[in-house]
Amino acid sequence: MKVSEIMSILQEEMKAAVVATVDIKGKPHARYVNIGVANEEGVFFMTHPKTNFYQQLQDHPHIAITGMKEEGYLIQVIRMEGEVRELGKEKLERVLANNPYVKQVYPNQEEQSAIHVFQLYRGEGFYHSLTQGHKYIFKIGQ
Repeated sequence: MKVSEIMSILQEEMKAAVVATVDIKGKPHARYVNIGVANEEGVFFMTHPKTNFYQQLQDHPHIAITGMKEEGYLIQVIRMEGEVRELGKEKLERVLANNPYVKQVYPNQEEQSAIHVFQLYRGEGFYHSLTQGHKYIFKIGQ
């Protein structure tokens, strides 16, 4: 399975994933995020600079992402671990394009314009079809 196919499943079919970070004291935190874009360049997502999530990404730029999709018999899991970098407003338009959740999370234009984009740009991933036994390990940015 190609990386592009795995990333397409994450972005188009799973759409949201759990992102795990640690705070400045090393305490773990996990939350669902909307996957804005996922491709061979990595995973792009957004957050507001006033959130704890944003601060955790600044303090410790290593994250873990996991998503799952169940459809009938098929259960697919995608996991990734790696480094993130802030892109600021670069690629914001691309990440927000066709994103139906933005207006619910950030209801006004002022909040939307303050969002910053992050990219998981280097790391390793793992795809596993739990019901079919398919397993693939892949690299991001290496």
